[in-house]
Amino acid sequence: MPEILIGEYLFRRIKEIGIDSVFGVPGDFELALLDQVKPEGLSWVGTPNELVGAYAADGYARVKGAGALVTTFGPGELSALCGIGGAYTENVPVVHIVGYPPIPAQKSGKILHHTLGDGIFDHYIRISAELSCATTALDDPVTAPSEIDRVLNAMLYHSKPAYIGISEDIAYSMVSDEYLKTPLVQTLGPAAPEAEAKAVAEIVRTLASAKAPIIMVDGGAARHNWESFVNPLIEALKIPFFQTMIGKGVANEESPYFAGSYGGAGSWPVKVRSEVESADCILWLGNYPSDFNTGIFSENTEGATIIDLQRFFVKIGQTKYDARINHVLPKLIEAFNAHPQLAQFPVEPLAPVAAPASTPQIIEQDWLWDRLSTFLQPGDLVVTETGTCQGGINATRFPNGSHGWTQGIYGSIGYAAGSAVGASVAAKETGLYKRIVLITGEGSLQLTVQALSLLNRLGVPPVVFVLNNKGYTIERFFRGWTADYNDVPMWDYSALSRALSPEVDVKGFRVETAAELDGLLSDQEFAQASYPRIVDMVMDVYDGPTSLKSVFAEKAKKMQAAQGH
Repeated sequence: MPEILIGEYLFRRIKEIGIDSVFGVPGDFELALLDQVKPEGLSWVGTPNELVGAYAADGYARVKGAGALVTTFGPGELSALCGIGGAYTENVPVVHIVGYPPIPAQKSGKILHHTLGDGIFDHYIRISAELSCATTALDDPVTAPSEIDRVLNAMLYHSKPAYIGISEDIAYSMVSDEYLKTPLVQTLGPAAPEAEAKAVAEIVRTLASAKAPIIMVDGGAARHNWESFVNPLIEALKIPFFQTMIGKGVANEESPYFAGSYGGAGSWPVKVRSEVESADCILWLGNYPSDFNTGIFSENTEGATIIDLQRFFVKIGQTKYDARINHVLPKLIEAFNAHPQLAQFPVEPLAPVAAPASTPQIIEQDWLWDRLSTFLQPGDLVVTETGTCQGGINATRFPNGSHGWTQGIYGSIGYAAGSAVGASVAAKETGLYKRIVLITGEGSLQLTVQALSLLNRLGVPPVVFVLNNKGYTIERFFRGWTADYNDVPMWDYSALSRALSPEVDVKGFRVETAAELDGLLSDQEFAQASYPRIVDMVMDVYDGPTSLKSVFAEKAKKMQAAQGH
């Protein structure tokens, strides 16, 4: 009976679920395992640190459906946990593979490096268990294949990170290749066909009886599994659709049914708030009512019947169905296409995308986000940093054929640069996207700036826009504009990108006026270039997107009212 190494078995299973590149940082307890990566047809992408590696695996998974990270035991795995925490929060399946000390060394009672010096080896896996849907530390070659399959199946089922600890001696133990004949479970499987049929029928009935129905595209239900159904659904139903901050980047914003972005007081355009809050029925794809996604809880949809489609259930009003969003959506599309138009609800299309009518002297936030609409192209993959950028990007119209996201719930600054690395690698593997557009702030970039060294070398060509306004803007909204703890050191970002990639033809630009930036964005050579570009945009310290200003102004009013002022 043919046999293979358990390490080979692990990487073949990873390859089976569509992962072609593995991210991570080499460490002594994993080196023997890493020797098995390339022989199994996988590419190794070494990252500057484990945090960047975790973010990159997250970005890769958002494009390809799953990602993989390899770190060493102890310091390596702990350094990655911020990135794993974000993936857990936002339903991104990433398998975290950790190289463990050999089993005899663990049992020897001796103090080993990378441990806490107490002879206990399960501290770290217990920490990771809080951020994973399944964990295992392989200690028996006999059970290793079934444990690997169990953990990977759980990751795919729950769309959450999973953890596999494997030591050198286990990785080089032999196992029958018969186990590979049983495929991994890569689908949710029908929960209850009868319940799904009832849910579909009730959704159609509810929408048909509504007078002002809308669609809300959100991101709280592991959106990679169902985002391909969104545009056909919109075209079949033919009613206005809106998107939330974490739903942006899924639907076609050139559709005549696109009406804007909803986030309570932070909605764009302003009229969107009243349009959404006057709807009597909302078909809500992955409702995720977090603070930033709702304009700090300034939303109000209590007057509508909510049809909430989630990964493991569908809820219509107060009735819950044992149904799955990625099963229900194609059935809804079929039902809508076979049904007369369900509601006569007027659609007021947004104005066509056009360059701003005028150019200010300085690079104003609102002008910038509007101007980026005409810079973006079909085939762009847009990764937006948390904070100020999230507030502004809703006012940027994405062209059909583009895609994007922001880490809207976990909100770890520095995420976007690392995530863009993984997204860029995945974009090249899939051939679906031609250009990475990374939009970040200078404070966030300073946390993971090392990611630029990979972003400039791997994947599709990046364009990096750095909002440089001498500090953390969104924190200034929270605690005032003059606090010195919101300042960050000044860097020359245009030169920095070249320093991190000296052998790459990187071009850096520093623009201090709106006219300079407008000229650069209008330059076709800049837009179509095959080399990496970074743009250091000098902006006003006290400026911010109108959407953010509106949210925090409403928050201040509520606080004053609560205090009796």
